[in-house]
Amino acid sequence: MNDDIERNLDTQARRLADLDALISAALDDDLEIEIPESPRRQTYTELTAYNDALRNERDWTDIDLDAVLTDQQRAAWELWRTKHRLEWRHGDYLAVGAVGFVGLLCTWFDASIDRALRDRLRTLTESSLVQRWEAAGKRLPIDYMGPGFGGRAHRVKAAGHDLARPIEAIRQVMAGEFRGIRWQNGIAAPIVNGAYQGNIPFTEAALRLGQHLLADVITPMSLPIPGMSLLYESNSEALRKFALHSYSGLEAGGGWNVRSGLATPSMTVVMTELLIRTYVHAKAYQRTGTAELDWPQQRRRTELLLAAHGLVSAISLGKVTAQIAAHGAAGNFWRAAHPSHVRHANIPALLRTGTLAATVVTDAYRASKIPGARSWDELFVATAQPWQLDLVGRFECSSALTDLPLDVS
Repeated sequence: MNDDIERNLDTQARRLADLDALISAALDDDLEIEIPESPRRQTYTELTAYNDALRNERDWTDIDLDAVLTDQQRAAWELWRTKHRLEWRHGDYLAVGAVGFVGLLCTWFDASIDRALRDRLRTLTESSLVQRWEAAGKRLPIDYMGPGFGGRAHRVKAAGHDLARPIEAIRQVMAGEFRGIRWQNGIAAPIVNGAYQGNIPFTEAALRLGQHLLADVITPMSLPIPGMSLLYESNSEALRKFALHSYSGLEAGGGWNVRSGLATPSMTVVMTELLIRTYVHAKAYQRTGTAELDWPQQRRRTELLLAAHGLVSAISLGKVTAQIAAHGAAGNFWRAAHPSHVRHANIPALLRTGTLAATVVTDAYRASKIPGARSWDELFVATAQPWQLDLVGRFECSSALTDLPLDVS
C-alpha cells in the first residue's frame, strides 16, 4: 500500500472521529469544538495535499490503520486472515532442512544407536530392581518353551509377551495355563499346558505379568512389536514368516522389536517435534513479543511439522530400500529378502506424518468454510444503500431547495 493512501486513510479516520465528537458535543450543548471547513469536492491530489497540511498542523505523525476499522470490521478482518494459510519464509525451509539433516544422521546410524542403547540396558539386568522383577515373574505360563515354542524368538509365538494382548496374557497367568497355536505342515494345532500355579487373583496376576514384561523389555531381544503374535497365529504363511523372522533378526537382538522399532525411532520423532516447535515459537516471540500462536500460525506450525516428519519418514524408507539393494547387489539374496530390514523404517515418524496430514486437510476444510472478502460490487452496494433510503432522498431535496436563490421580484 502506498504511503499517501495510508496517510489519507488515517487522516480521514481522525476527521470522522472529530465529527463524532462534534455531534456528541452538540447533543450535550457544548459547542466549543471547532472543525476546519474543507472544500466540498476535491480530486485525490487535492485531498492528499489538504490532509498532509492538516496532519502537519495537528502534529499527526503516527499512522494507526487498525483504528480506522470498526469493531465489526476488525472482527471480519481477523476472520478473513484465518481463512488464508501463511506463506513460508526462507527460514522455514532452512528449519525443515536442518531437521531433515538431523533425521538423516539418526536414521543412518540407527543400528549403532540401538546397539549402544541395548548395551546400556543390558547393564540394568544386573540391578537389584530388575532381579526382583525377574524373581516375581518367574514360572509364569507365558514362558512355556515346549516343542514349537522355543528358540530366541519364542516371545512372538504366543500372546503372553504381546503388549497388544494383555487380557489374554493375564488370563493365562490367573489360570496357570499356557495357550498357543503350533503350526505343523501348515495346519494349526492348539496347545494347552496347565503345569503352572493357578487360581491367582487378577491384581496379583497383572502385577506379576507387568514385572515380567518390564524385565524382558530391557533384554537384548526386548519384546515383539505389539500385535505381531496375531500375525504369527494367522492363516497366512507369509505373515507368519514375516512376524517370526523380523523379530528374530539376523543376529540376537538385531530384529524388529519394541526397542529398535519404537523406542529408538521415537527419539528422532521427539527431537523433530522439539526443534520445529522451538523454532516456530521463538520466531513468534521475536515478531510479536509473545510465544502464543494464533490459528494461522498454528496451521503453519502443523505444515512445518508435516514436512519435517515426512522428510524423516522418507529417509527411513530410503534406508530400507538401500539395505535391500546393497545385499542384493552383493549377491546375498537371503539377507536382501530378510524381513528384519523393516527395523530401519521409522514407524513412529510414519504414524505422526499420517496424523499431521489429516490435521492439515481438516484445517484446510475448516478454512474453506470461512466467508471470503466481499467483492467490489458488494462493497459498492453496501456503501450506496444508506443513501438510497427515502428519508435521505427527502432530506437532499429539501437541502437543494434551500440552496436556490430567492426571487424577490
